[in-house]
Amino acid sequence: MRQLKLDIKDENIIQQYWQSSNDIPKKIKKYLENYCHNFILEDMDTQIFYCSSCLYKLNESKVCEQCHKKYNFKNQSNIYKVNINDLKRQELNCTHLVFDTPDNEVILYVIDTHVSYDNSLSSKPIRNISFKIENAYHILKDRCQNLYTKKVYLYKDITENIINEKYIFCDDIDISLDEYTYNKYLYPDNLDNLKNTIYCYTRIWQAKKYLKNKHICISNLVYIPLYYPGFEYLIKYKLYSLAFDNPHLIKYDKETKKILNPKSEYLEFIIKNNLDYWHFEALKLCKIKNIKLINFMHETVEIYEYLLKFPKIKILELYNYLKTNNYDIIEYYDYIRFSKLLGYDLTNKEIIYPHNLKEAHQKIIEQKDIVYDKKYDEKIKKLTKILEKNKYEDNEYIIYPAPSVKELINEGKNQNNCLRFYIEDYSNNKTQIYFMRKKENLKKSFITIEIKNRKLIQARLKNNEIPNKNILNILNTWASKL
Repeated sequence: MRQLKLDIKDENIIQQYWQSSNDIPKKIKKYLENYCHNFILEDMDTQIFYCSSCLYKLNESKVCEQCHKKYNFKNQSNIYKVNINDLKRQELNCTHLVFDTPDNEVILYVIDTHVSYDNSLSSKPIRNISFKIENAYHILKDRCQNLYTKKVYLYKDITENIINEKYIFCDDIDISLDEYTYNKYLYPDNLDNLKNTIYCYTRIWQAKKYLKNKHICISNLVYIPLYYPGFEYLIKYKLYSLAFDNPHLIKYDKETKKILNPKSEYLEFIIKNNLDYWHFEALKLCKIKNIKLINFMHETVEIYEYLLKFPKIKILELYNYLKTNNYDIIEYYDYIRFSKLLGYDLTNKEIIYPHNLKEAHQKIIEQKDIVYDKKYDEKIKKLTKILEKNKYEDNEYIIYPAPSVKELINEGKNQNNCLRFYIEDYSNNKTQIYFMRKKENLKKSFITIEIKNRKLIQARLKNNEIPNKNILNILNTWASKL
């Protein structure tokens, strides 16, 4: 392996480093070739699996019928979908990240591996493997430099941009992580060499077994271990998924410190199930050591966080409700959100857990569309100008027509009634809605009134209670003069 010369004065690597595939050490080449020998080909048309070496199909035991090699299907990244009858036109690619530590300096190489099939002397394709060094990075405590482009990445700038959610350090591209970022694997055998480098306090070599055959991006190997203070702690307690999956997003609040404490009842559960960031957030939210529940929650943690703010929604009840009925969490979230907007009583379990979520969801969407359709509000406001003629006022009370959709929704919320269902009919003058207020407190809902064909249909206090006889006499007298 070639030695790198370091100019201490300006910390720049000069001249010699791996320039081509010929510079890749034999041990690493052998590893990469062996990795390619374990490729599995899946025919896109037949879904039959083939040995990538001799191109014979695998039997039910995943063994090649020609060379008798047994394949491991646990590493799904090694399965390539191909057209088995047209391999000459196809190329299989994967990328490996390789550390080198000349003079205890740290260089990270990005090596592309290409597998192609061709044989000009025969109709049967022969596998060819080639390598190409795409990039090389010089890693320092506070920055890293691409040795090919000379571009420098300052870790403090990366942190600022992560906070601003603009981008995360990713190869040579100042954009958010994309699908190509994770199409990389680490060559793990060199991790022990990092013990005498700037990585000495990161303990990253302890994760060697975990990182093998895992997708990994450059920021997980460079910026996060060196600049993120919690990385060493997570590695120390074998919380590998947390260490390599967005650890900079973890907020070390009181609850987080309690869960990650060495004496915590949750620590063993986290290690055993190798929880990543979003699984950890789900555990932090529900505080239940149930991996099925955690798996159920982790993709939509923010939604569960919103739902659990409602006192009557309990996580296990919700989990069983959704799971038993095969309901979708997004559909349920929309239903609850719109129920709140429309003033539904979310302390009522029959409303929280409707017998048929799909029907309830559709019904509430229709109501929401009516509420937020401007034409209904405009029609109500025009109708109100006419109905103002029916306004009533004495020394104690005032009665006036509902002036807008917003006022109808607020009245429904305050009175705990289903007034929202009357918006469409009211806007079309099929029924009329009036509010009765006490003059001493005009802003507070008192009685909601429905009039149809100049007749008093109903008048209700909060929670649909009936007013006393004195109030009813006032209302009947008023209605007779409409």
